[in-house]
Amino acid sequence: MKNALRIFLTCIGAWSLTTAPAVAGPWAEAGDARLRQDVELLKSFGYVPGPIDAWPLPWAQIDAGIDAARASAGLSPALMMALARLETLSDRNRQTSRYMVNGSFTTEPALVRGFAASARNAADMTVTASHDLGDSLSITWGASYLSGGTDKQRATQQGNKFSPAPSHAALRLGNWALYGGYPETWWGPGIDGSMLFSTSARPFPRVGIRRLRPYSIDFPVLRWLGPVTADAFVGVLTEKRDYKNPGIIGMRFAFQPTPYFEISLNRGLMLCGEGRPCGAGTIFDALVGVGDADNTGTFDEPGNQLGGFNMSYRRPIGKTGHALRLHFDTVAEDADNILIEQFARQIGVGFTGPAGSGGASYLAGIEYTDTQGARFLGDLQGGKTYPGSIYNHFLYRDGWTFRRRPLGYSLDGDTRAFTLHGAVTDTRNRRWYGSLRYIDLNLHAILRYRISHSNEKIGLATGGVEWPTQFGDLKFEARVQKNAPDTPDSKPWRVQGEFGWTSRF
Repeated sequence: MKNALRIFLTCIGAWSLTTAPAVAGPWAEAGDARLRQDVELLKSFGYVPGPIDAWPLPWAQIDAGIDAARASAGLSPALMMALARLETLSDRNRQTSRYMVNGSFTTEPALVRGFAASARNAADMTVTASHDLGDSLSITWGASYLSGGTDKQRATQQGNKFSPAPSHAALRLGNWALYGGYPETWWGPGIDGSMLFSTSARPFPRVGIRRLRPYSIDFPVLRWLGPVTADAFVGVLTEKRDYKNPGIIGMRFAFQPTPYFEISLNRGLMLCGEGRPCGAGTIFDALVGVGDADNTGTFDEPGNQLGGFNMSYRRPIGKTGHALRLHFDTVAEDADNILIEQFARQIGVGFTGPAGSGGASYLAGIEYTDTQGARFLGDLQGGKTYPGSIYNHFLYRDGWTFRRRPLGYSLDGDTRAFTLHGAVTDTRNRRWYGSLRYIDLNLHAILRYRISHSNEKIGLATGGVEWPTQFGDLKFEARVQKNAPDTPDSKPWRVQGEFGWTSRF
């Protein structure tokens, strides 16, 4: 699987030698919270077509929303400001070559890693260059550096130093992109976390194919799906663990049956690895097997599977200029039952719209996450729970992780988190944000979980600003935390600061 990735990237490089000047990069990367806030605002008023809850998000979708909003009369000042910011980024994306330097420095890594990019360790630095070669090929190359971890957080202690992430190449084939490399991936509508794939862990190498612009299936019955899009990849977790270098398969199919409602069906598989069966039969059973074909309870079981879906609903609130945002995300562990019963879940409600009359905009909401395996609605249904199930497996005992950090929700399994969050982007394009969280971490003190081996109840307040200047975007963040992971005999206070600088040219 590692060799397949290398061959693909080599072929992409050879293709680039035969091409001439260019169109644009295929997508906007995950991690830019201000960009996402602006996209969410335009989406809430019906300008951006198709599902938007998976990042990287294709620029073809965002540009279609820009065109639709530009052609609309009577935009509010907040929508006009969001549109102007998106147009600036879209224009930059059309440059033949683009460069970025990012440095983030913190006294201690944030316990929760939501959609907004933050330092994974004390120093987290990235340098990239992106080039469009011809009308079909885009290449991003560069490297990232992560400093050593801290004894205060065990999950920071592995997978550091240099990485080629987020280098990748994308070859456009009509309305599809064939890609390979180390893209950041976020599948889900949540702000504070995503259940199957998030940016909690550093990116791992993969090859995949992604739809660039949603399309409608012109076929009886299937027309009701509305605009649909899809993403699928095959990757490898390049590390020493219980089974060295296991493979990862991710599949996503999303559709929008009404103008305001979108649904995504998601699946993730961990299989193969040194010492594990990895033939065609194993892969077939993992992809399509049911019952005893997939859940043998023996060494011959094809792998660890997670599946789930998410939904989001956004629509204007009358003619006020504000919009409602609802979302639900779930992931389930595969079990030897016809009916899946081991679910983790996330639910949120929020609002977006103008903050005053001058063009500022806001995004605010509440989000609740419960990653303890239980029936579909958890405690609302009562009955049996499954401690230690979510993100774990009896064969792949290092769990749904890469270099010890969760691939899904950043606080790992058996955790409950309640979050109040808000952000305002003002008329000078500064984004002010804050959140309050209550976290019940590792409910049953199960040693297989990675973030904390003990149950800890943690309060966390965060506030910060992203401040654009002529020298780049500056970020200042402060966090105050009561209690911490792996402190069963005390409840320490932690005060943390983070500074970041991002320059694009």
